[in-house]
Amino acid sequence: MKLAQQLTGRTLSIGGSAPQLRNNFLSTYIDWITKSTIAPATGIGSYRERYYVNGVTQAYDIFFSEHRDRRFRTLSGEYPYTRLSVPRWALLSDEEGLAPGDALIMSAPFYAHGNVPRNWLKLLDQCRDLSIPVMIDAAYYGTGYGVSFEYNHPAVDMVAFSLSKPFGLQSWRVGMMLTNRKLPYLEEIQVAANYFNHVGAYVGLQYLNTFTADYMPLKYQAKHRLVAYQLGLLPSDCLMLALVRDEDQRFDEILGDDRFPEDPRPLGQLRRVCISSYISNPEWWPKRVVRSTLNGAFKALRPSTAS
Repeated sequence: MKLAQQLTGRTLSIGGSAPQLRNNFLSTYIDWITKSTIAPATGIGSYRERYYVNGVTQAYDIFFSEHRDRRFRTLSGEYPYTRLSVPRWALLSDEEGLAPGDALIMSAPFYAHGNVPRNWLKLLDQCRDLSIPVMIDAAYYGTGYGVSFEYNHPAVDMVAFSLSKPFGLQSWRVGMMLTNRKLPYLEEIQVAANYFNHVGAYVGLQYLNTFTADYMPLKYQAKHRLVAYQLGLLPSDCLMLALVRDEDQRFDEILGDDRFPEDPRPLGQLRRVCISSYISNPEWWPKRVVRSTLNGAFKALRPSTAS
């Protein structure tokens, strides 16, 4: 019991008390986003409530639960998690538009190219007029350049960010969700009981304090464009992605998905491939932050011989 108490005390002392760790992580994340100049993001400071989430995927599950009686809609090229998770889903297209009773999920940066989706403001205005709640998936934020995002449209119910894409922390489950309403179950479990991913919050905080939101785009922008050119692809607005011309059939096999019929793509929207493995390397410097962070944490947790 004495050793367990010591370990618990030392664990919390690494990043402060649990409430302090959570609050520091969330406030630092907000500052990290708002200070970007290469991909300015506005509007996130207007949200009244902030919650830690285990990556953007957990925010999807929360949005599904909050709007379980609605039909969920996504655009062509989006993260397939929605259609894999809910019983009522339909692709949003020019042929089948939004309707009362829908709930819309859009990514911005958009999964297909890293900019805003086609008809972004028009769709948000339609959602406002039809009382359709919207979730914005901003998982790719921190990987783009030459783009800007406005996140506080009145139709938006939730916005979720993650450090998985910019820093490769997908296994650490580090994210933030913003909303304008208190969620009682998260208030009780996460805020009152401090039941959240302390390790993920601590590791994420080290990254946020070490690298700006502009670090990755500024460091790898030129190499991103060079690699895309060398591969005969078009650079997207996201460091990780390049776009495939319609006549280019080299990637047909890997871009196919046997789980679903191929979605019709809007005119002008190209397919995308991930080229991050051509840009980085195993000794990529941000990866070393995790190693040094954990080494320091484990040293702090090591019991003294007097125990």
